[in-house]
Amino acid sequence: MLKAILISAAIIGLGVLGMCVRIILKKNGTFHSQDVGQSKAMHERGIGCTRSQDRQAQRGNPLRLHVDEL
Repeated sequence: MLKAILISAAIIGLGVLGMCVRIILKKNGTFHSQDVGQSKAMHERGIGCTRSQDRQAQRGNPLRLHVDEL
């Protein structure tokens, strides 16, 4: 049982280290933004974040909810 726990911990540790190699080795390294609204490829396709798409859909809708009124 202990052997299985140690092996799984080692595998998880190697996975985390593998994901962090770019940040550790590169000066001023950062993770890429995972936000849809900041993705250049999604922007080219006309896809935005949910909040901005909802805001656009509510424009001109006379029955829309105003956040300030809630």
